[in-house]
This record gives sequence, C-alpha cells and structure tokens, in this order.
Amino acid sequence: MPLTRTLTATRWSTLLGLGVVMLLSLPRYWFLHDTPRLTLLLILAAAIVVALVGFWRVMGPEARSRCPGAIKHLATCLLGGIVLIMVWRWFDTAADHWAVVLSQGAALGLLLHVVIRIWRRR
Repeated sequence: MPLTRTLTATRWSTLLGLGVVMLLSLPRYWFLHDTPRLTLLLILAAAIVVALVGFWRVMGPEARSRCPGAIKHLATCLLGGIVLIMVWRWFDTAADHWAVVLSQGAALGLLLHVVIRIWRRR
C-alpha cells in the first residue's frame, strides 16, 4: 500500500491539532516555571512541524484538497472544546487559571475532532 493512500486530510489535521494543543499548553507550564515540560513540548512541537511539512509533500492532490475542510472542522472543535471546559469550570466553581482551561479545552477539542471525523467515515 503506497504511503500517499494512508495520508488523509483527517490524519493530517489530527497531527496539526496535536501541535496546536502542545502550543496552547505552553502558557500553562510557563506560569508554573516547569522548564523540563516546556522544553519537551517545544521539541515535540518542532518535530510535529517537520512531520506536517513532510506529510504534506507526500500527500496526494485529492487529500490536500480536503485539508481546508478538515482544518475548519478542527478549529471549530478546538473552539467548542475550550468553551465546554470554560462552562464546566464555571459550573464546577473551580477557579483554574486561564492557561489550564485553554490547554484542557484544546485537548478536549482535539478529541472531539477525531471522534466526530471517525464517526462520519462509518
């Protein structure tokens, strides 16, 4: 099976979402002065950027044409996840720092993106 058949817009957008979640988690660890986690997140985010560029170059034109829709779906899910976590924290009366809400919301959004995209395919 050629590599281009396995590289879909959903997989590419999921990898992009993982990178976004890592970047949105940086403030959380910055405020905690957790240098090892910050360093690890930055190294992994750089690796994801390299992988995204490499996968983009290998992807077929049909998969590339589906990427804008997948990215819009990802952005919607990330925003929805952040809003859901904000509401959850508001009702839970937990006064977490905005950076924690942002990173947890982005992680929830990425999870929503993947689950919804998988359900749509079936």
